[in-house]
Amino acid sequence: MADILAPVASPTSLEKMAYEAIKEAILSFRLKPGETLVEADLARQLSISKTPVRDALSRLEKEGFITKIPYKGYYVSEVSRETIIEIFEIRAVLEGLACRLAAPLLTAEDLAALNALLEQHATAAAAGNIALASQLNRRFHDTIIQKSANRWLADTLAHLDEHLRRYRTLSNFQSGRLEKSVDEHRAILNALASKALVEAEAAARQHLHSVSADLAAQDFKELVQLASSQAVIPNRSYPE
Repeated sequence: MADILAPVASPTSLEKMAYEAIKEAILSFRLKPGETLVEADLARQLSISKTPVRDALSRLEKEGFITKIPYKGYYVSEVSRETIIEIFEIRAVLEGLACRLAAPLLTAEDLAALNALLEQHATAAAAGNIALASQLNRRFHDTIIQKSANRWLADTLAHLDEHLRRYRTLSNFQSGRLEKSVDEHRAILNALASKALVEAEAAARQHLHSVSADLAAQDFKELVQLASSQAVIPNRSYPE
């Protein structure tokens, strides 16, 4: 059979792998806000040359995940209260719309699945299992977004979610935030179960404004330290 796949060790593949690895380290707080990014050091850790790393850094800069300071180099973009407010304002509007669109479309099975996620989230939060609670929290939101049956809305939120991820991670380390989210999710689910479109949209917006307000009031340095202390280095291998 004729070859149909390009070698994974091509420069394009290496750039993509470097991009994904560095971005994941940033979003998981293994690379902290404000940390210096040195091409040679990153290339050594990834066991690749500096060229694909340089290309990956250029792409990450364009996307806003890192900042380049002339004559100094690249740094991981800082987290800021201004960014929290701006991102969550957009997210509140879009996820509110997702709830309004999903409300009349959700079946009894869909509602049961959402309720199961909510109960599992509550159990994980009560047990202090931040990683699992965060995963279940995201699945609750994602399920509603997908059930809105609006591909453009889902795609827009997916793009926004990459920039939101660091802030969502930090919110999980706030005292009482996981439990508070359970109660706010329950209000959303109750409105969805009642097919109350306006109430579902309002509950989603209220929830996200609540998360934003709580997070903006926090000491970011403390939350970043907590998040980075629990970050796990993935087991990956890269071609020479």
